[in-house]
Amino acid sequence: MAFIPVNFDDAQESKPASSGIYNLQITEAKEVQTGPNSKFPGSPQLRISLGFTDEPNTPNVTHFISLPHAEDEQKSANYKALLLKRFLVHFNIPFDHSGIDTEQVCMHAIGASANTEVKLDEPDANGNVYNRLVLPRLRDEAGR
Repeated sequence: MAFIPVNFDDAQESKPASSGIYNLQITEAKEVQTGPNSKFPGSPQLRISLGFTDEPNTPNVTHFISLPHAEDEQKSANYKALLLKRFLVHFNIPFDHSGIDTEQVCMHAIGASANTEVKLDEPDANGNVYNRLVLPRLRDEAGR
């Protein structure tokens, strides 16, 4: 058996970032389906992974974007469209204003970056705390 030197003193769990504005870069984007505990299991959504470009020991933020689908009430479909548009506009991801091709959106999303506000969620049942995105309102809706 070989002895492998390992510096265990520097091996530490990553920690979420404090609430603030950080440069985030999209490292993964894919279409997935909602789980069995969802109101509409199997509904389409985007799962986005965003890395902190200037915070090396901070875990990526996982951000889910629900996509409108046939079972949605109109109000719910409109809200989902708004949240998707906020994300696409904030990260400057091109999209067709009449609809989206999720494969194209995901392809264009990889590598996109933006200065983005993140907050800390409340601890979950296991005491874990995660970062969450705070996307800005669209300029025309914010009165600017």
